[in-house]
Amino acid sequence: MRLGSLCTGIAGLDLGLRMAGVETEPVFVSDIDKGANDWLAANMPDVPNVGDFTALNELPDVDIITAGFPCQPVSMAGQRQGINDERWIFDDITRLTSRMGTRPLLFLENVPGLLTANGGDAMARVVHSLADIGYHITWGTLPASAVGTPHRRNRWWGLAYPADTKRFRVGRSPGLDETGGTSFRVVGRSSTIADTDGARRGGLLVPVESEPEYDRPGQYQPPTSDTESEGLPRAGGISGRTGPARHRATPADTDRLGKYADAIVRWEIILGRPAPDPTNDGRLNPAFVEWMMGYPEDWVCGTLTKRREALHALGNAVVPQCVAVAFTQLTNR
Repeated sequence: MRLGSLCTGIAGLDLGLRMAGVETEPVFVSDIDKGANDWLAANMPDVPNVGDFTALNELPDVDIITAGFPCQPVSMAGQRQGINDERWIFDDITRLTSRMGTRPLLFLENVPGLLTANGGDAMARVVHSLADIGYHITWGTLPASAVGTPHRRNRWWGLAYPADTKRFRVGRSPGLDETGGTSFRVVGRSSTIADTDGARRGGLLVPVESEPEYDRPGQYQPPTSDTESEGLPRAGGISGRTGPARHRATPADTDRLGKYADAIVRWEIILGRPAPDPTNDGRLNPAFVEWMMGYPEDWVCGTLTKRREALHALGNAVVPQCVAVAFTQLTNR
């Protein structure tokens, strides 16, 4: 699928799509943040960066657009001016989408505060502006902890598609069938994604796979790692442990990691690599944050070597494994 990325950052949404089994061809990216642009120039040098897309009149035709549009207007941590905030740029996304020769899917991300900002008018603005260009949208919320991360990071996810679409299925088909497809397992009691009418579906389906081997964006290949019979990744070589995967920390783990040891060990097992030291010279270690967010080693820290820039980029990012689950569920509704 030809991919256009808005508010690209460190390309976490794009990486998550590839984790979901969607083959993508990057056509353009867009960001105005210095750190993000330095990262894009270093890691996706052949993909045009269109910069501030709100100043454009058109974008190249693509099959899918990803956009983690700014959360500051609706975040609980801000003033919540919503649609009255100058950083509310969703209208520009629909404006440019309407001018494309194609009718791309829109895969969107924001914070759950989008649902309540302006007394609900912010979310209504999203739905209505999409309807104005002939699109439906399905959405829900999904915390990163649902895929096993040691932190919650709850996010809103939306998939918008042309209203005349009768049926589509993108990427892998989740399920426990025996047709040779990817196997999935349910994680957590609270692992649910809400339908647009507020109803709840069952547990989230999480791919049973270890972290894949790949280099940089655009070079991702779906993993083929072996798994235990119960559907958990093998834990050999993780912090010196071997044998079947475990979800509980050893006393040595607890001494090293403190009260969060169980959660950190679980994520070590899922990713297939040990956690870096949480702190460096008494300060939060960007490499640890990169690991907590589910990115490959040096995905960010190998390019943005200044601590402040790396933490800023990761703070604006998504958990790619969460992207994969949210996208898979929304496309199969």
